[in-house]
Amino acid sequence: MPFVRLHRVSKHYGAQMILREASWGIEPGQHAGLIGSNGAGKTTVLKLIAGLLAPDGGEVIRQSGCRIGYLTQDPTLDPERTVLDEAISGLTAIHDLERELREVEHALGQSQAAEEDARRLLARYGRLQEAYERAGGYAYRHRAEAVLFGLGFTEADLSLPTRVLSGGQKTRLGLARLLLSDADLLLLDEPESHLDMAATEWLERYLSESRGAILLVSHDRYFLDNTVTTIVELTGQTLHASPGNYSRYLVLKEERLKTQERLYEQQQEMIVRTEEFIRRNIAGQKTKQAQGRRKMLERLERIERPHDTARAASLRFTTRTRSGDDVVMIDRASKRYGDRTLFTDLTLHVRREDRIGIIGPNGCGKTTLLRLILGREQPTSGTVRVGASVRVGYYDQERAGLSRERTVLAELWAVRPTMAEETIRAILGRFLFSGDDAFKKVGNLSGGEQGRLVLARLIFAEPNVLILDEPTNHLDIPSRHALEQALQEYPGTLLVVSHDRYFLDQVARELLIFDDQGIARWDGDYSSYRAYRLAKAQEDGRRDEAHLAPPVPTPAVKPRQTDPAAARLRKQRQAVDDLEAAIQTQEAQVRQLEQALNDERVYTDPVKVAEAGRAYMKATADLDDLYRKWEELTKAMESESSGR
Repeated sequence: MPFVRLHRVSKHYGAQMILREASWGIEPGQHAGLIGSNGAGKTTVLKLIAGLLAPDGGEVIRQSGCRIGYLTQDPTLDPERTVLDEAISGLTAIHDLERELREVEHALGQSQAAEEDARRLLARYGRLQEAYERAGGYAYRHRAEAVLFGLGFTEADLSLPTRVLSGGQKTRLGLARLLLSDADLLLLDEPESHLDMAATEWLERYLSESRGAILLVSHDRYFLDNTVTTIVELTGQTLHASPGNYSRYLVLKEERLKTQERLYEQQQEMIVRTEEFIRRNIAGQKTKQAQGRRKMLERLERIERPHDTARAASLRFTTRTRSGDDVVMIDRASKRYGDRTLFTDLTLHVRREDRIGIIGPNGCGKTTLLRLILGREQPTSGTVRVGASVRVGYYDQERAGLSRERTVLAELWAVRPTMAEETIRAILGRFLFSGDDAFKKVGNLSGGEQGRLVLARLIFAEPNVLILDEPTNHLDIPSRHALEQALQEYPGTLLVVSHDRYFLDQVARELLIFDDQGIARWDGDYSSYRAYRLAKAQEDGRRDEAHLAPPVPTPAVKPRQTDPAAARLRKQRQAVDDLEAAIQTQEAQVRQLEQALNDERVYTDPVKVAEAGRAYMKATADLDDLYRKWEELTKAMESESSGR
């Protein structure tokens, strides 16, 4: 029996329908991911299941005694409790057993009753101790510390009062409290949104090993792949469940759309044939047959043409001018704030068309590095220089560059003052700002809408270097996919800070890694780096088991490491670029020879036309050879990329 079942549930806000007679249920032990575009109503579904909202139609049926835990983005915390005490406050069953144990201990210590009453108290005490041990009562503080450390808290944080925590820390503490609670069903709304990469991967392992039921909302595709066994898509005001993780859902959805397309086309062909039969026979000898087929068509349940209802912004980045080959040169740079050192002796050379992803824990200095490159801060020591003809476009994760009092239209006009209003509004439509949305004040937009507006400003500016700080925050999956496609086609240089591992795999060819040992450069994508790290951890584990001496500590700035497959791909990409340049040159030569053959002075002279003909045949043969090499190389690249 499902813990919670939605039976023909409808819900609307004003004129906006969120759910229309939607049905679905979550079973004990099931891990489900709820996906859908921003504004589709995912949080509304969670609140309906939690009982925080009532349906306008249908019913939400909850199993008797089912304990539901719901993670909100702004959890209520006791300001006087310490972080550790707040985390364990959700262990109500254990705390109840502790209280009963103390009461029995007190009764035993104070009892002047008969021996029979003492035996009864001792028996009860034994049963309580057994229940306490089964519930993990003797290890719950250690378990709570492990959860808090996994979510990024330090030993020093555990004794802090919750009132001094930042907003992100409070959300993480609320998550820790929920994970430690006695809930049978966890409802998690973007639980990874305030976590760095290490904490996200820890949470993935924790949830995947959990035996309880989980329903989570997330736009992180790797997170969904690693935590859930069912995908529930909220689209078209209803819920569609698909078995498997997110990658499996994509395969099944494509198959479903293809099947629906085939059935739609078959039905349309049948309708056309039937209507033609009716037209030819409605007044003839087969009138009754024609009338019967007309009634059949009237009763026919029409198959809708399949379409993906998820809307995404239409993005395309271009560059107005080309930068020099040397984009950013950092030489032995250090950055300190008082007694706190973020990094020292950093040397980095960014070349034109480099595509670098920057990763590391929160607060390690990633955004500071971007601000040094932008010239908004100065290094404590060393130098940071930007090359010639560099035009930088910057995506600030705080979106501080937007004016809250301006309208959406005015924000883009500030970038292109001479552009006509109709043109700007047409472009805004590509970013999902339609109709009166153009006149909304920026301060009234959601986080996702502001993010799309910043991207629109960047596209208007046509920079040749993009510096992006967490650009996928607040973007739904369709918008993230659109951004990935646009960046893959972007001809300039890219530096991007992100915790979205799937996004990094799509857009970055190498990584700059901040960790507690310094800063290292990895020549390859995130997946290759993660595979290397896991292999190294296994090797370190074997070394510890064999009681071997630990490795020599690595320097603060580690040497560049390379994924061999990524290095091959980089060489192949360079070879493809060289071939494409040669093809353009050869095509120009072929066009010149074609013009020569059409020149009257050539084709009327037998000697000249023979020479031009031989040159033309050789040029076209050389061009065909270049195309053949280009095709072979691109196929090899595609094969190696798909094999990784």
